Amino acid sequence: MDWKDERLNWDEMFMMAAITVASRSSCQHLHSGAVVVKDRRIKSEGYNGAPEGIKNCLELGCRKEKFGVDFNTKETGECIGLHAEDNALSEAGKEKTKDATLYTIYYPCNNCARRIANYNIGEVVYLKEYQEPSKLTEEIFLTRGIKIRKLELDIERCVNILKDTASREIYKK
Repeated sequence: MDWKDERLNWDEMFMMAAITVASRSSCQHLHSGAVVVKDRRIKSEGYNGAPEGIKNCLELGCRKEKFGVDFNTKETGECIGLHAEDNALSEAGKEKTKDATLYTIYYPCNNCARRIANYNIGEVVYLKEYQEPSKLTEEIFLTRGIKIRKLELDIERCVNILKDTASREIYKK
């Protein structure tokens, strides 16, 4: 195997970082992660979960379930969690996000699209749709000139590269 085939490319590396960050999610139903990248450097990361200092769903149970709301029903006001994109943007601050790229597992919702636009993100790279992409999200991105693209990720290849990297001896013979 060529040494170039043994490395993740930049998109793969940053999306795998978002996936890794998602493993910290405290939502019982959906794990999401996001990383803000500028000049090929991760400036911040975020995952979905309760705001700092508030008990999360793993500790208290899902608020939507407690109130009999289907998890897929949006904007009910019952979910305590912040979205991964929101956490990543808040952690970075506006000075680090201008023209940056946001890697996120899911296509952003309307509220996150507003925040992404407000933080002057230049591009959004996502892995999959949670639901049908929103026309409002598309309109916000188009109006602000924010590029959006779906990443086709060969997860098996990426995981194999990571496994090989983690198990490699210091001096490979």
